[in-house]
Amino acid sequence: MARSAAFAALALALMAMAAEASYLTGTKFPFENCVQNTQFSPYYATLVSYSENAVKQTSQICLQLHVAPTCTVGNRDGRPTRCCNTAINKLKLFPAFDCRGSIASATIANKTVTSIYWEEHEGFDIVKVTPLMEWLSSPAAVDNQVICLNLRNPCWTMAMLSFDKEVLEYALYDKKVDNYECCPVGLMDVTYEPFKGTLTSGTSGSVEIAPSVSGSPKPSPAPKPAPSPKATPSPKATPSPAPNKKKGKSPKPAPSPKNRSPKPTRG
Repeated sequence: MARSAAFAALALALMAMAAEASYLTGTKFPFENCVQNTQFSPYYATLVSYSENAVKQTSQICLQLHVAPTCTVGNRDGRPTRCCNTAINKLKLFPAFDCRGSIASATIANKTVTSIYWEEHEGFDIVKVTPLMEWLSSPAAVDNQVICLNLRNPCWTMAMLSFDKEVLEYALYDKKVDNYECCPVGLMDVTYEPFKGTLTSGTSGSVEIAPSVSGSPKPSPAPKPAPSPKATPSPKATPSPAPNKKKGKSPKPAPSPKNRSPKPTRG
């Protein structure tokens, strides 16, 4: 009986690790061993505005940060995590290949942030906006705050920038202590049409949001299994399409990572 219980506990632990490694979409974003599940963090984001300038080939994505009313304290390595009582210092996004340099700047609380870095994880690109602690130093400061991302070529639209052409994956990181422990992840539906949605009352930076024309944000989909690794395609091979998360369709494997020399990370 004791042996069966031990095996059951081990199986549950392995399932938890697998779920964390491929949370929500199976892409393994953000490719770090931090707490991703929003059940153990109060923070999440919604897309509230998107605009395009086809002549200049630029666009702006505005997302609003929120603080959930409740948060379950999780445990990690035998101790409680700090994720319910921390702040936000970094925003990460999962971009498509060959989009480096596409985020010209970000704005928050009428301030422009240009500290935007691109790095490589397991052959995939990640982009991060940091540091943000000046404006997001507590739950009260985070709640209803708006961050806008200003896009330009080579990936000047939301659809071009997103690794998955149906959702844009993001992660909200706490401030590094001994390590980055908390990185709650979420999804924003990729929109192909400019819109202005509903802005929750509170600080909004320089953003003016009109009444919603796109309805309420959709809930995050159920977690999907991680895609099987594939061999790196030859230069002339057609890239595989992004995973399809529509109901009734089987998920497709993500493209293989590109062969690049590792680049130093910052921030």
